[in-house]
Amino acid sequence: MAELGSKGAFDGHYTNENGIMKCLSIVIVTIIVGVALAAPLPAQTFEFSADDIVAAIGVASDGYSTDEILIRDELRSRFVDHLSASLGRPLARDEERGAVLEMLKLRKAGKLNSFATRRGRPVNDSVAPIAEIAARVVGDRHRVSTDTLLADPTLREELQSEAELLRPGIDAYAVRKSVLGLRKKRALKPELVLQVADWDRTIETQTIEQLRDRLDGASVSTGPGVYLFRSGDGYLYVGEASNLSARLTEHLGGSDRISLAEYLAGENAAGVSVEMHIFPADSPVKRVTVRRAYESELIRSRDPKFNVRP
Repeated sequence: MAELGSKGAFDGHYTNENGIMKCLSIVIVTIIVGVALAAPLPAQTFEFSADDIVAAIGVASDGYSTDEILIRDELRSRFVDHLSASLGRPLARDEERGAVLEMLKLRKAGKLNSFATRRGRPVNDSVAPIAEIAARVVGDRHRVSTDTLLADPTLREELQSEAELLRPGIDAYAVRKSVLGLRKKRALKPELVLQVADWDRTIETQTIEQLRDRLDGASVSTGPGVYLFRSGDGYLYVGEASNLSARLTEHLGGSDRISLAEYLAGENAAGVSVEMHIFPADSPVKRVTVRRAYESELIRSRDPKFNVRP
């Protein structure tokens, strides 16, 4: 038997080890190749040319402007269907978003020669506060522009869901047209404090009844945050708290803000919802000065009915 330090034993040890390493390498490569073969191929998206977009506008517009294609379901469907037919398959949602954004880009660049001969239907002014709240919460949640909000089919659905929270059954066209009008007035410009910092936050919206149920079930965050009471008439009250659950429980149990308490005790309370900006426990928002800066900026831009202006 060779000694442990002998050449034969030494060589044999390395021969066995090399063999094991080779086997392991083969197994690893086999696994990697197998996973690669089993993995689905990434979805292929198609970018349309300016000519494609112009042709689709011609088919879809029916004398209306590109704004109407953006917000009106039947015109947008024609626009998307024409592009789908040119591809020979339905458009993926990101392709639809890209095509609509390209249409807006061409319009802004002055590359569309079509002129509208028909106008969209008017929208009641009462929709504007609801549209603003819905657009702001979706825009803040996903950090997207108003154009992207209206172009993306998934975000359009989310916009409508948020509007329905304030007024069930509200007309989707009216909401989108109001959002478009607010954008043109620059009334949806993001607050400065929300742009200058990378806020690690979650934004949730609840009806008053949903919030009561969650508070009863102890499922509302006990961390720091900012909250906004809203109704179909607009923003009611903006506040901040080191413990969202505790502060919202106080408000719903009889707020120390007299005007808000009276409103919540009245017949309009059923139409109230609450928007919560929830932050991690270790967020800079745990500092009251940071929360108040965030709160003050929202009060300035949202103009809530029952707040004293900072």
